Amino acid sequence: MANTLQGLVISKINYNDYDQIITIFSREEGKLSFYAPGVRKAISKNQFSLQLFATSEFELFLSYHKNKVSKLKTGVLIKDRNLLAKDYDDYLVATLMVEVLDQVIEERTGDDELYNLITNSLDRLLNNSDNLIIVIFYLFKMLKWYGLRWDFSKCQRCHKKEGIKTISFIDQGLLCRGCITEKDYLFSIGLIKEIILWQDHQFTVTAFDNKTFVTNQELMLLFKMLCEYYLNVVGIFSYSIKEMADKSIYFK
Repeated sequence: MANTLQGLVISKINYNDYDQIITIFSREEGKLSFYAPGVRKAISKNQFSLQLFATSEFELFLSYHKNKVSKLKTGVLIKDRNLLAKDYDDYLVATLMVEVLDQVIEERTGDDELYNLITNSLDRLLNNSDNLIIVIFYLFKMLKWYGLRWDFSKCQRCHKKEGIKTISFIDQGLLCRGCITEKDYLFSIGLIKEIILWQDHQFTVTAFDNKTFVTNQELMLLFKMLCEYYLNVVGIFSYSIKEMADKSIYFK
């Protein structure tokens, strides 16, 4: 008997001549991989539902045994986000977002908060032309699922709450004016206050519908530092970061 569930396509691997192995993230089942036979054929009706970053409804023959794989029966596209592939920088940052998601979630573990975070963030990435702030917000939020909670309540070197001036990736939190050294980058106080606001669990990506951020050198530097932090401290593997380091405007 087939089960129906809705999910976001986060990866796809070609298999044999016409088949694919698809990984989705669903609200009900969490991360789930399944075999999709014949979907690379031009006549396949299921191919549109399997676009990367798409949200679709899938009818699946679910397997609950580790040595057996689930299998696709039908797929119906609900929301495509293929415009993200039209701009190479948008495609790379969207790929980074699903890479970060894919490497932290376990198979068959649903998470409403995480599902809302990734789908709503991709939607804002799609709908906002100046969208680097969305990715930065998402990367800060995702640290929670990696078990890394930065302390934004006080200076991490002297523990004072007054005179906060910047953030430190080494100390994983705030620094005050008295503790800054020449090795610390001084971000604008407006950006620091914004990042502190993000720590409220009630602050979601939908808040950016009423905010405007212009991508500038400061945001690009913060994004680059976040990418390096994910590579060197969090320990993810990322094809997209390697590509951005070589080709993206965000790493210039």
